Amino acid sequence: MFTTGRRLRRLFSSPRSLGPVAHAYRTSAQVEAPADVVWQILSDVERMPTWTTSMTHVTLLGPETRIAVGSRVEVQQPGLPEATWEVDGLVEGRGFSWSSTTPGVRTGAAHQIAPVSDAACEVTLVTAQSGMLAGLTNLVQGSKARELVDTELAGLKAESELRMRGKG
Repeated sequence: MFTTGRRLRRLFSSPRSLGPVAHAYRTSAQVEAPADVVWQILSDVERMPTWTTSMTHVTLLGPETRIAVGSRVEVQQPGLPEATWEVDGLVEGRGFSWSSTTPGVRTGAAHQIAPVSDAACEVTLVTAQSGMLAGLTNLVQGSKARELVDTELAGLKAESELRMRGKG
């Protein structure tokens, strides 16, 4: 399935797709695994807690077994309130974006996979917040949120590379 990811591309090119953005964070790493392997791991969101400590519980809310545009996902992360995220952009094999809204704050996050060779890819994670309370939320939870994004990327890299070593 291929869904045009206009929102995904906008979030990567400019986090302003969320409206006036108070805070944004972007991090990238080269992963020594093919993009399709990384996608298989990343897109199976319910298994995220098995490869990253940044997620303690992830549940797809609905009949889907894989994410798709419109999928709603309940996410529990250490030190943050439980949140429901909605997938609003997806490019099969290359990435997805999702967003969550709480009173006064809208948070968007995107996951992008860009092949650099047959055996490696660059993974970029972006998170951005907008809304009246985004500044205060960043003050209270910003360092924790950035730590969780870094932990997610490190876990995805480690799991992807471990799978490749297992195939070798």
